[in-house]
Amino acid sequence: MVQILDIILPIFTLVIASLLTIPVFRIIRKQNSHKTALTMTWFLVVFLIAGVTVANLALTYFSTANPVPLNLALDGSASTAVSSSFLVDALSVYMAIIIVAVSAVVMVYSVFFVDSNERPSDRYFAIMLILTAALLGAVLAGDLLTFFIFWEAATAAAAFLMMYRKNAFSLNATLKYLIMVIIASAFVLFGLSIVYGITGSLNYNTLREALSASTLAASDKNLLIIAFVFIAAGYAIEAAIVPFHFWLPDAYTAAPAPSAAFLSALVDQGSYYILIRILLYIIIPTGPNQVLDWTLMLAFLASITMVIGNVFALIQNDVKRLIAYICVADVGYNLVAITSVTSLGLAGNLYFFLIGGLTTALAFMVIGIINNYGIRTLSDFAGIGKKMPLVSIALVVAGLSFAGVPPLGGFMAKYLVFTAAIQAQLGWLAVIGVLTSILQTAYIFRLINAMYAKKPKDETPLKENKRILIPVFILVAAIFILGLFPDLVLQLLQPATQQLSALIPSI
Repeated sequence: MVQILDIILPIFTLVIASLLTIPVFRIIRKQNSHKTALTMTWFLVVFLIAGVTVANLALTYFSTANPVPLNLALDGSASTAVSSSFLVDALSVYMAIIIVAVSAVVMVYSVFFVDSNERPSDRYFAIMLILTAALLGAVLAGDLLTFFIFWEAATAAAAFLMMYRKNAFSLNATLKYLIMVIIASAFVLFGLSIVYGITGSLNYNTLREALSASTLAASDKNLLIIAFVFIAAGYAIEAAIVPFHFWLPDAYTAAPAPSAAFLSALVDQGSYYILIRILLYIIIPTGPNQVLDWTLMLAFLASITMVIGNVFALIQNDVKRLIAYICVADVGYNLVAITSVTSLGLAGNLYFFLIGGLTTALAFMVIGIINNYGIRTLSDFAGIGKKMPLVSIALVVAGLSFAGVPPLGGFMAKYLVFTAAIQAQLGWLAVIGVLTSILQTAYIFRLINAMYAKKPKDETPLKENKRILIPVFILVAAIFILGLFPDLVLQLLQPATQQLSALIPSI
């Protein structure tokens, strides 16, 4: 039986580790040699402990057949309408596993990328651990207030990672991000105040029951739906759904490569989690417990997000900014999966969360290595395939996975998403997705053409750092393996789809 300690232990492990990171770095800096090895050892130990605690939570939860969602208050008792609580179900456990695993890989890359002798580096790594802990708290939250607190902590940490270099561009991008986050938070808080005023609770389960209750006055129900529109709009801003996407390209372009990899893989992808919770688990769109059919509205947002993200990526000259716009387009593909409201759609969304996170992290990690040589624009990438063969291969894999080329993971992710849309009678949305994927393939091959078909201005080979390529090729291998054997993940997602089917029998 899962206890409250099983839930909070992974979060506390990372928080305590973040507090210890600064004094640990002071000790490491006093060493005359092996500083990188000592730094790596510290973080491997931290993530080993965090991974064990998350694995313990997963194994304890799934120790019984067909486990039901478990909502616990902070004192370990069953949650009440007004208690701050944590929720353990198949969806939250899956998200927690992905967050720790991807964060560990990005952290290994960061150790090689960020000079540990830099004075702010200790704070940089501490903030990354805090951000991971905040994301864990957010996905394990059992009510909207607990989620809001953890998510605000995550966004504050994300802002620090964006402005680490403290140049004019990064400060401007961070300011834009903070302004959008403040606006989003205002929308969310306004919606939460209305919801709590009517229902006296922010608990996921209580809110779902309140919206579907026949005793709820029609005026109160309509007001609750309006409140959830404000909440969803707030998180749509942070998820960079078009037309709220303007902050993302600047933020990811300005951020250091580890920050961009971390934010795109976890914070941006994780923004969909709360949209899933609100749209599928609370505002049920179909079936006997239907609250509001929001599918057409979300389908429209998905279509314009896919189109705008890919069209703007097509006209970019800065390769890092091009990848940032692909992240915007990926938001649209995720929304297609949510819009379908099917078991396949949920599985596709969660599979896309993993593959999209791995691919964007890989792309930003590789771009960071190349940018260190002053190579930024498409013209600069001419002949880079011959000068940096290993790094170039990794970037090609990321690009082809973005475009959905088999047998890479991106192909299966898009196949699941588009098939779910067709099953949900949204064939037109699947057609838009396929057409934008073709457009995506066009500008990816434009980049590949520059890398391999054009002659470089300087024929001198560039030395590749083999150590930093270790986490890069871990992600390359994962994208290949999960593309060839998607059942490795899809089997883990069956409990999540079964639990959603219990709420929405029609799926």
